[in-house]
Amino acid sequence: MEAIELRHILHQNPEISFREFETQKILLNALKSLNNNNLKIYKIAGTGVIAIYEPKKGKPFIIYRADIDGLPIEEKTDWKYASKNSNMHACGHDIHMSIAYDLIKKITENNIDQNFAFVFQPGEETGAGARYVLDEIEELPVKYAIALHVTDEYDFKTISTTKGTLFAAATEIDVTFYGKASHVAFYENGIDSIKMASNFLNEFYSLKFEDSLVAFGKIAGGNARNIVSQETTIMGSIRTNSSEKTKSIISILENLAEKTAKENKGSFSISKGSEYPPVIVNDELFFKFKDFLKSTDANFVECNMKFTGEDFGYFSQEYPSLMFWIGTRIDEKYGLHNPKFLPKDDVIPYYSNIIFNFLKELTK
Repeated sequence: MEAIELRHILHQNPEISFREFETQKILLNALKSLNNNNLKIYKIAGTGVIAIYEPKKGKPFIIYRADIDGLPIEEKTDWKYASKNSNMHACGHDIHMSIAYDLIKKITENNIDQNFAFVFQPGEETGAGARYVLDEIEELPVKYAIALHVTDEYDFKTISTTKGTLFAAATEIDVTFYGKASHVAFYENGIDSIKMASNFLNEFYSLKFEDSLVAFGKIAGGNARNIVSQETTIMGSIRTNSSEKTKSIISILENLAEKTAKENKGSFSISKGSEYPPVIVNDELFFKFKDFLKSTDANFVECNMKFTGEDFGYFSQEYPSLMFWIGTRIDEKYGLHNPKFLPKDDVIPYYSNIIFNFLKELTK
C-alpha cells in the first residue's frame, strides 16, 4: 500500500480520542502488508500502534511519533475521500500517520542502520495519550524524539520551528460555584450559582495575563428556568510558556473564585483536566535541522512560541526532542479544526522525503 492510499482510507474513517479502534486495525494491516521481518509491530496505549525497527541490538532508538485521533466535527470539504462518519481529521492527523508510514517504508527498504520506534499515538486531542505511551516504553533507550504538525498558516514547502518552547503548556481548568436551590418566586431564599459565575467572569475579564492565554469557552449550570441554580461550572483553558506560570495563574483564579463565593455566601471548587507540558525543542536538534534544511528547497521560518496545546510535550520532558510545523497552504486558508481544512496529498511525499533524509543525517 502506498502512503497516499493509506491517507485516503484513514481520512474516511476518523475516530475520536481513545476510540481509534478502526484506525488501529487500518494501521496494523498496512504495516503488516510491508512483509518486513525486521519490523516488529505491537499495539500500545490501548488503541495505538508501535513499530519497532532494531538493526542494532542494544543501541538507542530514535522515536518518531504520529498522533492518530480525529475530532467530533462534521466534514464540509466535498472531497471524494471525505469522512464517512460524524468525525473528521480536521487537525491533519491522517497526514501525520501517512508520512510516518512512508518513512517506515523508506527506512526498511533502504536498510538504514539505526534503531527506530514509530509511535502511532492515540488521544492527542484530549486525554494526553502520550503519557500512556511513555509508561509502556520506559525501558526503551532513546536518543531523540521527533514529531511534526501540519498547518495552513504556512505555505506548502515551508517548515517552521524554534529552539526552546515551541508549544505552550496547556491545562484544562473547571471552576464550579455552589449555591442553594430555591423556587425563583422566593429568590431571596436561594444562593444563585449562575450569578456567582457571572460575577467571577466579569472580574476575570478585567485581568491581564502577560505572555499567557487564559480563556473560558463553555458554561453549564442550573436545572430549570424557575429554580435558582444550585451549581454552575465554567470550563476553560490556560496556555503558558511554563508549568510554573500555569500554577501561578491557577492561584489567581482560586483567589478570585474564593472572593466571589464568599461575597455571595456560596462555595466553589477548581479542578484540572488534561495537562500538557510545553513542547521544548532541543537546541542541538534545532540547529542540526536548520542547517540540514539549507540543502533542500524548503523555506525555513523560525517562529515564536505558539499557544497550541500538544502532548508531545511529555516526550520532550523525557528525551531531546524536535517538533516542527509543515506548511500545507496552496489555496485558501481555513485553519486547524475547521470543517474545510484539507491538505493536498502532495504534502505526504514531499515532507516524507525531507524527513527521511534528515533521519539519515542523524545516523551519521
